[in-house]
Amino acid sequence: MDRDDHVIHEVSMMNAAASGRQRAVVIGASMGGLCAARALAKHFDEVVVLDRDEIPETPDDRRGVPQARHYHTMLGLGQRTLEGWFPGLGAALLEDGAVLVNHGRDGYAFVGGAPRIRCESSFDIPTCSRALLEHHVRRRVASLPGVSIRPRTTAVGLSKRGGRIVGVKVEDGSLVEADLIVDATGRASRAVRWLPELGFETPDAEEVTVDVGYASRVVRRVEDARRDFRLAMVGTDPPQRLGVASPMEGPRWIVTLVGYHGDHPPADEQGFLDFARSLPSPVIADVISESESLGDIVFHRVPSSQWRRVDRMKNTPDGFLLFGDSICSLNPVYGQGMTSAVLQSEALAATLGRVPATDAAFVQAFYRRAAKPIAMLWQMATGGDLTLPQTKGLKGTSGSNFATKLLGAYMRRVMGAGQVSEMVARTTLEITHLLRSPAGLVSPGMVWEVLAASRRAGSAAPRDFTGQTA
Repeated sequence: MDRDDHVIHEVSMMNAAASGRQRAVVIGASMGGLCAARALAKHFDEVVVLDRDEIPETPDDRRGVPQARHYHTMLGLGQRTLEGWFPGLGAALLEDGAVLVNHGRDGYAFVGGAPRIRCESSFDIPTCSRALLEHHVRRRVASLPGVSIRPRTTAVGLSKRGGRIVGVKVEDGSLVEADLIVDATGRASRAVRWLPELGFETPDAEEVTVDVGYASRVVRRVEDARRDFRLAMVGTDPPQRLGVASPMEGPRWIVTLVGYHGDHPPADEQGFLDFARSLPSPVIADVISESESLGDIVFHRVPSSQWRRVDRMKNTPDGFLLFGDSICSLNPVYGQGMTSAVLQSEALAATLGRVPATDAAFVQAFYRRAAKPIAMLWQMATGGDLTLPQTKGLKGTSGSNFATKLLGAYMRRVMGAGQVSEMVARTTLEITHLLRSPAGLVSPGMVWEVLAASRRAGSAAPRDFTGQTA
């Protein structure tokens, strides 16, 4: 930390003392909890992060985060924001074996019935295991002044005094008191059950059912002249099945196969390979069959995208807020979860800078601010999922109306146009990675190019798996 950072931190601590912000507690030391702790560190004397797991000293998967064993990505905006928080993070990841991927140039994407055209995108992402990324982020968060991480500490309840949550009860019978408590334990957050037991409101939830199952295996990455890509993604049309092969440190690939609505990839070797062979391009199956397996196939299932509408709650306690996947858990196919935590951290930091207390008004202000990026991610994820007729959205969810279905039809045109137009392919990538507003999809220039290019795509000669004309 340089001299300017020390000055900023000292000023923040003076402000924290004046506003009674002495200690914050974060429940959960995964990416969501680490992002929350980073925002809190500049506004509290002490930030204590509690986690039930043993925290590894090396970049290893943790028992309490089973989804970490599957393909993960940080979207372009999330990666840029992380690098702004922690300069040199990307270089450290590359030094530890991450692979720099330009998603337009280095990515092979077979969507909408043909490969997307290659183009130079405006961003590069160090691509690695979630465990390696989390390891480097955790080290940097733990080094911030006043931050400590307590492993093997299981939260079992909350303590209330009047209308305020004042502490976290832990399994050994002790109470960790705090001026603000942040629950970042994810979709299965037990705090959602604890709140009504203490007399507070339970947030309503919007839900879009997808019944996504995904199976993953790590294999040794083998160089092959036929593979001119560093990342491959193949999806059926309509998008019922998906396969991804992504580089990891090692050098390794992680191969993840995905199926919707009960059409799940098997976790046995032959079934796993057969599922990959069912995809409309052979590249994923080739990676599996031509590479040495480095571990067992692992399986995970997510029933739905879920958004707890905390931004609509009327009876919120002082001193407590939900965060990350505890608020919104999205279909993992879109790779938005970690970036959502980053954007919520930015919302938390902005709210802490503008609202002096940690009362219910502060909590509601954070929820309203966080709802803006969440709504954008929710629309992108559920809009895609609702193109499948089996997908069900509860009344009131975005995407369950004619406008979203019309957008889905337009997006099919966009995917077709991206097979022949570099402009459409580049714009779509930048919107997907949140580096350009979704409004760019319907700008006059984009609509004109989509309509013209989608007609060209319909008459184009078929292409092989490298994207070249056959």
